[in-house]
Amino acid sequence: MVAASAFAGASLTYTLSTGTQPVSWPAKAFPIHYQIDKRVANVVAQPATVIDRAFGEWSDVADTSLSFTDDGVVDNAIAGHDGRNTVSVLDDLFKNQNYIALTTNWCDDYGHMTEADIQIDPVEAKKYNAQQLIAHEAGHFLGLDHSAVLTSVMYPYVGSGPVTPLDSDERVQIATMYPKLDPTLSAATLMGKVTGDDGGIFAAQVVAIDGHGNAVASALTNESGDFVMRGVPAGAYRIYAEPLDGPVESSNLSGFYRAAKLKAFPTRFLPGPPLQVENGKVYGNLIVNSNGVARLNPIWIGLCGANGVDTTLSANAVNVRAGQSVTLAVAGDGFISGLTKFEVLSPNFRRTSDFRYAGNYVSATFAIDPMTPSGSAVILVSNSASEEATLTGALRVEGTQRTRVVRR
Repeated sequence: MVAASAFAGASLTYTLSTGTQPVSWPAKAFPIHYQIDKRVANVVAQPATVIDRAFGEWSDVADTSLSFTDDGVVDNAIAGHDGRNTVSVLDDLFKNQNYIALTTNWCDDYGHMTEADIQIDPVEAKKYNAQQLIAHEAGHFLGLDHSAVLTSVMYPYVGSGPVTPLDSDERVQIATMYPKLDPTLSAATLMGKVTGDDGGIFAAQVVAIDGHGNAVASALTNESGDFVMRGVPAGAYRIYAEPLDGPVESSNLSGFYRAAKLKAFPTRFLPGPPLQVENGKVYGNLIVNSNGVARLNPIWIGLCGANGVDTTLSANAVNVRAGQSVTLAVAGDGFISGLTKFEVLSPNFRRTSDFRYAGNYVSATFAIDPMTPSGSAVILVSNSASEEATLTGALRVEGTQRTRVVRR
């Protein structure tokens, strides 16, 4: 099997007759046309408006060359390899499996997509925000796989809350796949390797966070443990590698990456000070050594009530606002009462309480600086100086400005 080139985030990657490679639409396919089956109106109010907005979230990303044409609501727009891109419904799409939608992609032997169809389960989909759901499927439609960043629209578990913006990580990813400008000139490329006890680690997530703790870009390693993170805007970054050991695992991915076996290695940071990145440059030989076996694994996060104890934990990102004081709880495997601690990897979060323990979770109160910008934040959990694990994008921060990727 030929090792795949790793892109920012995770592209849908398959082993084709010409080798293993990510798939995407060729430039000549744009604007991409799609039709909406009239039965979608039974699930989504004003379906054309909602679906156009969902696709527009991707085409509105700065520095992308994406464009779409809505061919309208029609009869009998069904999924199938018929030369039409469609959004349709199918009863009992995944009966008793709690799946709510499916996107099917077709491509040629060179990884050029030729058709994509989105199908929605009409029963399950009514429980969720339709625009958010379709924006997620539109990401698959464009060639994106699931993301292990909790704040990402491409995170595999869709919530029922309001529409959330695309994350920096997926903005970088889509602008790299479909660029207006040459990303090797307008941004930076980071290259390196993640190693463990047995050599290179397959499907490790490598993350670059800025000074606010925002996960700006990420990549998955190939079979040899190598990663390539393209489209990274100029800035200073801390870089770390983490395993896909939950809440997102390799089983949540497709094709090439789905075959990766779980390697529960400890989260490790690239040694040294933050990496200073300039546009147009390539930074290579970035080696993250993650020897050892991970016992610590944060999976759930939640907000505590006024008493600092009652909490509802989930595997979805928690929404917080600049200027708030919040009590956060984190839970998972390997937590030890009195020893497990956590921090928010952002100078804008200041812990104002001692740690409290109950069951398999630990909680603490944080004051969020009123000038904190919008974006995401990473939580780093530790049992000792040598045992650390992360929840990337555990917090979605509504701040004083929206984080954007702008290349100059």
